[in-house]
Amino acid sequence: MTTTLATEKQSQAIRRRMQKIRNELPYDADAARERVRQLTDWKYHVRKHPWPILVTAGVIGYMSIPAKNQDRTTRKSGAGLTDDASAVPIDSPSAEKGLLGGITGALLTLAIRSGTSIASKHLTEAFVRGFSRQHAAETFDHPDHYS
Repeated sequence: MTTTLATEKQSQAIRRRMQKIRNELPYDADAARERVRQLTDWKYHVRKHPWPILVTAGVIGYMSIPAKNQDRTTRKSGAGLTDDASAVPIDSPSAEKGLLGGITGALLTLAIRSGTSIASKHLTEAFVRGFSRQHAAETFDHPDHYS
């Protein structure tokens, strides 16, 4: 088989293209890994599409709660009770909080925890600032402290 100038140019072009592909392959693999990591990160999806995810979570939460039955009852604490006299109706006010009450309680708990955390952070910073000022004043009052 004879090699001509055209086949030699084609061969060089193919070699250059293959070398370019080899050089780009690690970067493409890194980009693919990063994309897979991004697609499996639930926080990314919540940041990118907050409303559809919130609606979906609400629908799933609503669908996971069983329908209300008028004759549902719950047992008092005691494992082997079988008589109906020991049953307490679930529709009693203490047994039924409601979805809004549960959400309100959760938000209130979150607010209290956040407030407590912020308050403790500010108190700690104030204490540290006061301590460092007091220490600095004592140091400047006693110059022989440096020796």
